[in-house]
Formats: sequence, structure tokens, C-alpha cells
Amino acid sequence: MQKVWKIPLLLCLCWLLAGCENYPKDPNDTLAQVTGGTLVVGYSENPPWVTLGPNGHPGGVEADLVRGFAKTIQAQITWKRDTEQNLLEELEEKKLHLVLAGLTDDSPWKSKISFTRPYLEQGKKKHVFGVVMGENAFVTKLEKYLHQKEDSLKTRYGHATPQ
Repeated sequence: MQKVWKIPLLLCLCWLLAGCENYPKDPNDTLAQVTGGTLVVGYSENPPWVTLGPNGHPGGVEADLVRGFAKTIQAQITWKRDTEQNLLEELEEKKLHLVLAGLTDDSPWKSKISFTRPYLEQGKKKHVFGVVMGENAFVTKLEKYLHQKEDSLKTRYGHATPQ
């Protein structure tokens, strides 16, 4: 009698696992679009997190991290400079993939956009990137990259990163 229940249970588990094949997902396929394509990144100066280099391109901790991430997914970066307010509005409207502005996880924008998990902690401030809401595969890929950089950030800046 017990064997009768095991077969349907096993079939249900297989069916559920098959549904998780492409998890996490991006409703708008952001990761698929930027991989080998173009990553559109908004930035607002906030030294040392984001600086304006002599050639007019962004520099600083966050710009360097995004350049490294873009290499891992073979993406070109299109940079857009503006105020933090304007960039976050464009991120909410899904016109950007990512915003760099020295953001911290206590931003009042947290109900309108998503943040990565903190990549660096200074005192009580946890530094994050602003990312488009709901694009979980893209955010997961970026967070894995940031996690790989935690030790070098800790060594470089001497600050503890959150677990």
C-alpha cells in the first residue's frame, strides 16, 4: 500500500523540480538582453563611490565593479550621467539596468526599485547598487560577482562586508 503513494509523490517532485530549471527568472529578460549586449548604467557623482574621470567617464569603486561585472557577461556599457533623482526615476521606469550613486540600503527609494545586497559596509551604512525591480536572474548574477569581490574590497578599503 505504501508503494502506491511513493510513485505519484516522486512524479510530483520531478514535475516541481523541472519547473525550477530557469530559476530565478527575469520577467523582462534583462540578463539575457545584457549578456553579450549592452548594459545601460546611470551614474551620479558621489566620491569615492562614483567619480568623474579626466576623460569624462565614470571612475571610483562602483564604476570599477560594474566594469568588472560587464566583462564577465561580455557586455558593453552605455553610461548615462545625471542627478540621482533623475536616474532612480529612470530605473523605476526600466529605462536603465543599474544605477551607481553611492547608494545605501536606507534609501527612501527602496519601495520603488530594488537594491543589490550590500557590497560594502562602512559603520552603519551598507552600500548597494540600484537595480531594476523584479529582474531576479540579473540581480543574482550581479550579486554573485559582488560576493566574489568582497575580500578584495575588504582588503582595499579595510571595512567589514556584511555576511
